[in-house]
Amino acid sequence: MLRFSSRKLLLNRRWVIVALVAALVAVVMGYVASQTQGGDLDAGSTLLSALVLTFLLPVMALIYGASMIRNEIDDRSITHVITSPLDRRVSYLGYYLSLIGVLAVMLVIIGLVGWSAFFLYSGSGAEALSLLLSYSLLLIIGAIVYSSLFLALGVVLKQPIYLGLLYAFVWEGLIGSVPGAIGQYTVMYNLKVIGADLIHNGSIVDFTGDAGIAALSLAVFTIVMLVIGAFVFWEKEVP
Repeated sequence: MLRFSSRKLLLNRRWVIVALVAALVAVVMGYVASQTQGGDLDAGSTLLSALVLTFLLPVMALIYGASMIRNEIDDRSITHVITSPLDRRVSYLGYYLSLIGVLAVMLVIIGLVGWSAFFLYSGSGAEALSLLLSYSLLLIIGAIVYSSLFLALGVVLKQPIYLGLLYAFVWEGLIGSVPGAIGQYTVMYNLKVIGADLIHNGSIVDFTGDAGIAALSLAVFTIVMLVIGAFVFWEKEVP
């Protein structure tokens, strides 16, 4: 199940879009680097936060996660999973792990491409490398959390993309990027609180808070979404 789901995601034509997005991120960050002097860590961090962490992470998780099981239900290719002797909840976990792996790899690659375009142009050092590793860790954590949310959304709703877009752009994109009390109820805010504990450059440092509590909140949220998604998938009647 894990290998099959991963292969299906990897062979998806959306990889073309991912390649184009990576190229666009590289162009933007390369251009900004050409306008700054000597590898500005603050500018590089802010760009990685805005382009990859804040925007691409939830959007790509939505695109891949919400459609992963939903598309198979709609075209009835999920029959082999439904009729398999393997418990549906175990199958759901297989989908989830496959989604995390593919999503994390794509996002880390895009982050690496953007980082390279910025810091290799103007020179990179140990601090720039540390910045790359910290954002890569945040992207992996984000992939784990958002995958649990959007995979569950794709099982619960027939048309998950609309609510998912509203959630990703309004709640996570807008509210989650604003420091303040209300932001702490979003995944993105808690991710950036953890990031502020690891990264000391760019706009992400404005997100102050307890990184331990933020990590615990994300862990609880992920488990709850996994339980909901697995239960609905287990009980779901597929025509």
